[in-house]
Amino acid sequence: MNDEAQRLRLGLGGGGSWFRAHLAPDGVHYLLPDPASSYWPGPPNARGGEIDWWQCTMLLRMCNGEQVGGMVAVLPETFTALPSTLVRKDQLRLVHLIRSIEGDTSQWGRDHEAECAPQLCGYVPEATETAQTTT
Repeated sequence: MNDEAQRLRLGLGGGGSWFRAHLAPDGVHYLLPDPASSYWPGPPNARGGEIDWWQCTMLLRMCNGEQVGGMVAVLPETFTALPSTLVRKDQLRLVHLIRSIEGDTSQWGRDHEAECAPQLCGYVPEATETAQTTT
């Protein structure tokens, strides 16, 4: 989702390969359509049309087990709803958890950066990232 938002320049999302590599590979990640009042219902975008994406709050599990939140823009056609088999009280519990999470992806990244090493978290920077940080 973050890559799609960045590629389409929706204003929310991004993070690149470093971010993707630090998501828990077996973690379940959730999105909650949660637009700010300024985005709802469908105000004009910069091109004069209505905003055609949803602002969502994310609940992500990171590689060290921490849960963090963040914001991402999602196209409605790529959004996957919770399974209809999930009972209502569990849906409400998830909404409450997503809205109450204190840590966010930016803070987690800053906190993790000092300890980030291939032997600790498994992330190996790509050659282009290494070149960009050294120039």
